[in-house]
Amino acid sequence: MAVLGHVEFWPPSGWEDLPWTEDPATDALVKSARRVSEAYGDALRAERLEGPCSSLRFFSHPHEDDELQLQVGTAAPGEWESGIVLVPRVVAALSSKDRGLLVLDLIHQAMVDLAPHRGWSLEAVQRARARVLTQGLEFGWFSPWKASPDRSKSARVVFRVADDGFGRAVIEVRDRASEDLVARSEPVVAYASLVSFRASAKTLRWVDGNVQFIPRPGLPYGQDHVSVDPALRRIYRGTADRQAVAHPTRVPVPAIVRVPYGSHRVDETPGVDLLLGFGPGLVVESLPDVEGEHIGDMVEREVFDRLESGEAGIKDWLEGTPIEIVLEYHRPDQVHDFGAFGTRVRRTAKRVSVGILRDASWFEGKDVATSLARDEVEAVAEQVMAALGARAARRQGKRLGKARTAADRD
Repeated sequence: MAVLGHVEFWPPSGWEDLPWTEDPATDALVKSARRVSEAYGDALRAERLEGPCSSLRFFSHPHEDDELQLQVGTAAPGEWESGIVLVPRVVAALSSKDRGLLVLDLIHQAMVDLAPHRGWSLEAVQRARARVLTQGLEFGWFSPWKASPDRSKSARVVFRVADDGFGRAVIEVRDRASEDLVARSEPVVAYASLVSFRASAKTLRWVDGNVQFIPRPGLPYGQDHVSVDPALRRIYRGTADRQAVAHPTRVPVPAIVRVPYGSHRVDETPGVDLLLGFGPGLVVESLPDVEGEHIGDMVEREVFDRLESGEAGIKDWLEGTPIEIVLEYHRPDQVHDFGAFGTRVRRTAKRVSVGILRDASWFEGKDVATSLARDEVEAVAEQVMAALGARAARRQGKRLGKARTAADRD
């Protein structure tokens, strides 16, 4: 059994100076969700709630109505627990506090819905919510103090997640004898998770009397150290938020309406669903459409049509089990953090999950010809069908083997 401890809204990251989604409301929601979801995930880890998977993901879509719809998948999950949020335009105009409270309510409602299906204690779920409220809907972390070579001072990095979805990191230096603060740097942009905070803190160094660290280690295009000279005794006291937005008029927070999971659209490919994921620095909008049609929808239809045609006997092997395709794109220099390019298939009583990890180089940072996008649709569909066909053939081989064994006994 896994311990649930990771909550995220997709896309979970993006560029600093660009929207993470095309829709302003969903963009505002997923950015505000970074701090709240990190705080909620941290609170859940303390409760040790065991279940079939370790993460809860929300996928958001624009919504024309004034209400905010929440859909929670309470059936047996694949690789993660899943929720869908239909986001009205008003969410973009909410204050950061109201939007943070809305995110907290979304996560908490999903957890309450899931609890009876997973055997979780509602008291534990309530404690997780209370802890996030106590923290003021914020998430932060302090690195351990590191002493200077002469043992007179010590330094640490203080991290927090801002409402724009990115982390902020500050170096603090104190006198070891009095424990008085003698220097504090201006905040710099950092990654926005506990794992990345810990990785960044490992770069903290004392060099020639100065304190240095790297806010975002592993950044593809490199990054200089951030340095502080304690001898200057500068203590920065400003805000860590780069995108503070004034909201002179309070906008009413939309009500959360529960609707059945998967009911946000008419499903033209019943039994075949595709979820898209992207590595750091890649966003949904990077993947081109083909004449106004999204590649993901085209892959779904291509796989559906090939299954309906009876190709390789796969449909008989499925026996009505739905297929969930998880298509992820990563840069070649980042793929080692997520596995390797390729395909994995997992079958449970509820679904067949096909995970595909593909190279993003073909579309990243350039205008993509329609022919290349069409080629990608064909390549992904072929990868899915080949993986399913191999599993179906293996299953058929086992059945034939058992039949021969039984015939030999007779």
